[in-house]
Amino acid sequence: MGMGRPKLFIILSNEALVLSVAFLLVKKAYGALVRADAAISSRMILILALCFAAYFYLMWRDLYYRNYHYYLKTTYRIVLKNTTIALLLVLAVTAVLSGTERSQLLPALLVYLPVGALSFFFVHGSHFLWIRYLSHIGYFRRNCLIVGSPGGRFAPEASFQDIGNTKNYVGRIYREGGKWEWRGHSTSRLHRIKSIRDVKRVILKENIGEIIFVLGDGLREAALLELVRFCKTLAIGYFLVPDQSRMPKERPWNRVFPRIPVLERSPGNRDSLTNISLKRLLDLFVAVGTLLLFLPLGLLIALVVKLEDGGPVFYFATRIGKNGRPIRFYKYRTMVVDAESLKPGLEGFNQRSDGPLFKMKNDPRVTRVGRILRKHSLDEFPQMLNVLLGNMSLVGPRPHLPEEVAKYQEGDYLRLECVPGIVGLPQVAGRNTLGFKEWVGLDLKYRKTWSLAQDIRIMLRTAKLVLASFLKPHAPRL
Repeated sequence: MGMGRPKLFIILSNEALVLSVAFLLVKKAYGALVRADAAISSRMILILALCFAAYFYLMWRDLYYRNYHYYLKTTYRIVLKNTTIALLLVLAVTAVLSGTERSQLLPALLVYLPVGALSFFFVHGSHFLWIRYLSHIGYFRRNCLIVGSPGGRFAPEASFQDIGNTKNYVGRIYREGGKWEWRGHSTSRLHRIKSIRDVKRVILKENIGEIIFVLGDGLREAALLELVRFCKTLAIGYFLVPDQSRMPKERPWNRVFPRIPVLERSPGNRDSLTNISLKRLLDLFVAVGTLLLFLPLGLLIALVVKLEDGGPVFYFATRIGKNGRPIRFYKYRTMVVDAESLKPGLEGFNQRSDGPLFKMKNDPRVTRVGRILRKHSLDEFPQMLNVLLGNMSLVGPRPHLPEEVAKYQEGDYLRLECVPGIVGLPQVAGRNTLGFKEWVGLDLKYRKTWSLAQDIRIMLRTAKLVLASFLKPHAPRL
């Protein structure tokens, strides 16, 4: 994730806004003590603008165009250095002014410049905390695989340290003695791999989101090209690491990883800080608004569920979230209390026999209240709490049970790279009529083509279907 135009504009706007507000507040306070017309002059504005321009240029050069994990690691050190340089530059310009001008400007500068420095720290502190929060809930986390032999170019394990919880080193695949070998990070055991097809299986099985290809004798051109095509087809990010002994000393590569000299980068389309931030802000806005607006209805539903059979109001379950991490999943209970113990006796009625999911028309375990809640999708209301906690989003692949994930086929694991959602493409495409393969196919399509606009379209389609369930008795269920 480099410095795109939207992100550049947002940061510049934030800095300019905070700086302007801070200066106006100081001007008002300063004007109460000193003559109002002397509080800030046109020459003062030019000098402060010079300070801001110098600071922003230095930050763009040192920080803004780099990746988010670099921002997490070095923000305050770079802000302190560049703020000091910008302030020294302003003081140097002030020093060359005539004595009269300097005596008029210096007292005000001694007030405005510290305020400007504090505003810079405030802006970058808020950016730092926001990116750290997104990283903590898993939006930037990727399972990474090394293919090839790094040799002395970098140490695989050490190269993934101190990068803001954004990379998870899974292991490496390399050729030795003319044969492929796979060594996982969590075990020292070697596994022999017979062909490129087996390499692809490891990539899918381990839910790899980014691959580092180490160029050299251990990775032949034909194998590299085939694996790169495979990555592009499945929207898996990849990086090429050159043989440094054959590269010019100028080091023209893009330092995506702090300790790995990356020459070429092809990230997935889910790696934009701007879009991910907007998605998370939309999640928070809608979740908070929905919980507040429908709280009375939620309490009424809880009362009705409790009165029907005296059982628990909520259904709590462990589901598999992003990158295979277990999450606590909330719903209103719509089945009888011992529903799970009755499930084995109903397996013969499963309408989704092409996969691990269980689906049965007129399931006898569903209560009378549960049928009403399911028809109008009201049983999903508590999942807004999951959205607030950050382990789910409004839009994304539905989270599956651990025993269902255990039965995944190789390509199915890619859906786990996304933050799970309350609703996704399968739900708005007719989930009651879809087979498991079609369901997963739509989830993988969502993963590959994700955009904020697509999320909004799915949300609007969802709202339309929910309203139709109330207005039309025979409308399809979401």
